[in-house]
Amino acid sequence: MNFHCLNKMIEYIENNLDNKIDFNELSKITHTNLFILERIFMFLTDMTITEYIKKRRLSKAFEEIRNTNDKIIDIAFKYQYNSASSFNRAFKQLFSITPTECKNGIGNYKIIPIEYFEVNKEKYSFDYEIKKLSSIHIYCHHITAKNHSELLYKIKRLYQEVKTNGTYNAFNENGMYGIFSKDENSSYHYYLGTTKYFPNLEKYEIKGNKYVEFEFISREQSEIVAFEEKINKQWIPSTNYNIKSKLKIELYKDNNCFIYLPIK
Repeated sequence: MNFHCLNKMIEYIENNLDNKIDFNELSKITHTNLFILERIFMFLTDMTITEYIKKRRLSKAFEEIRNTNDKIIDIAFKYQYNSASSFNRAFKQLFSITPTECKNGIGNYKIIPIEYFEVNKEKYSFDYEIKKLSSIHIYCHHITAKNHSELLYKIKRLYQEVKTNGTYNAFNENGMYGIFSKDENSSYHYYLGTTKYFPNLEKYEIKGNKYVEFEFISREQSEIVAFEEKINKQWIPSTNYNIKSKLKIELYKDNNCFIYLPIK
């Protein structure tokens, strides 16, 4: 079976989480006997299709309980639970908190990401937080480029420069920011700096806003890039958040990288 068919099946499931899902339709989409399909799915994901549907429904329910004023029981019915008790039991088993505790802001935000299938796929955990951050100013180097490839080349040159002149270590003492943005003219910008005052550097304002925060326990650039690709492919489609895609903030502290995406 090619992965395209499996991804089409996942798309059908995602579009019908608040409806009854026809397993015969899954078989038609993948052109595969349902018994064989179940075995393939289990082999690739370590869970049954039914378990996956249950987790995705509960994930959507978590998001709506935390972020809307809808009643818990209405959300439970929406995602195909017939009683409050069965919903509460399944919710706590998956997230280790009750729906009411979730409503009251207890526990970190969590999602069960949409599955997608590709060769050599690596799984990630997507624990995250929603934070309202105040405006801050950083003092930074600023580079611009006409396209993404040119920007990456200039960023590499910039890092070589700051490591040579000692600025890199000075930035790290207070937390180092790397900020990507794209303006209305489709020009690319990158800012590298810190909140500590440097008289010869440009001053840049990170505007106050509500942000999604991911903590990644590594500063290895190839690993961070791979994680951010998974955020774009899995996390963003798995949620209802409206992300401002033209801005991304990375904050390097100790051995960790904090990734911030502003929410509209």
